[in-house]
Amino acid sequence: MSDNDVYVEDIAAGNEFREQQKLQFDELVNNLRMAAQEKRKSFFKLDTSSVSAFERDAAQKREQLKSMLGWPLRLNNENETNDSILAAPAAKVTYVAEDKLGSIYRVEIEAGYGLTTYGLLFIPKKEGPHPLVISQHGGWGTPELCSGLNGDNNYNDMTRRVLRQGMAVFAPQLLLWNAELQGPEYHRHQYDNQLKQLGSSIAAVEIFKIQRALDYLIARPDIDGSRVGMIGLSYGGFYTMFTAAIDTRIKAAYSSCFINNRFVADWQDFTWFNSGNTFLDAEVCTLIAPRFLYLEVGTRDETFLYEHAEPEINKVAAHYEQLNIGHLFHGKAFDGGHELDTNNEGIALFCSFLLKA
Repeated sequence: MSDNDVYVEDIAAGNEFREQQKLQFDELVNNLRMAAQEKRKSFFKLDTSSVSAFERDAAQKREQLKSMLGWPLRLNNENETNDSILAAPAAKVTYVAEDKLGSIYRVEIEAGYGLTTYGLLFIPKKEGPHPLVISQHGGWGTPELCSGLNGDNNYNDMTRRVLRQGMAVFAPQLLLWNAELQGPEYHRHQYDNQLKQLGSSIAAVEIFKIQRALDYLIARPDIDGSRVGMIGLSYGGFYTMFTAAIDTRIKAAYSSCFINNRFVADWQDFTWFNSGNTFLDAEVCTLIAPRFLYLEVGTRDETFLYEHAEPEINKVAAHYEQLNIGHLFHGKAFDGGHELDTNNEGIALFCSFLLKA
């Protein structure tokens, strides 16, 4: 039999079977996601009979959240230690400038594991110690950008609006800058893949770096470590929610243009093993209770749509109401896009809480 005698067919002959394969995966994921709603409710049952009972249960869930995100928020085994991260971290502080609002410094803080946290520190002119706010930029952002050093942008002068309220502000750098303008090329998702293979994630490492910066900052004599807040836009809103959920030293959180349905906005670095059955955005935000939480979304935001954010905000609000601390939660939809609300009401409430704390 010659080669010309073997059977051949049109390249599309098996396409209908491949279509079925694709549709089966679509249906599988949809069914699992529908089932996950009840699984998550069952997993995330917290005692709301009192704030103290809630905090006891929340502490346990907080440890489970750390485990989901991975090392170094949770060590890989009970015998793992690192003496370098137990001591107060050292920092290199470089004076930048002074203006009518105060003094500006570039700071590089030793985080352990060969890592440092770089950021800008703003100290008000008035006498301290000052309440501290971490001001977190988002995607394609930098401390300089979210602090108004590079002109107008969608942060709408976020850092300095907080500074004007009398807060000291630290704006840290995440691995999220625009490589064409602001630094070397990097591959965030590749790092995330590599870290997840090793029991970690880029979110875990960057939250850890923020925590180590906080270790340094609250040890400074000009900072009041009992009054710490965090604010962020977009990716910065993500890090604000998760860092505040994990670190109870943060007494007030202001997250802008992030909270959403993660079965819709299921980006890689907002996704961890089994998270759909345990912790999505509403559950993470609930772990911030009974502390102050301000969530805002733009009704014209094309990145994280308001229609998917509103139900999640309502879930968080319900938990605060069950604890009889509804006054500590604020959810706002403002007429704007993917930007920090230009109305100063939210920042005033956020900073006022820290000043009174």
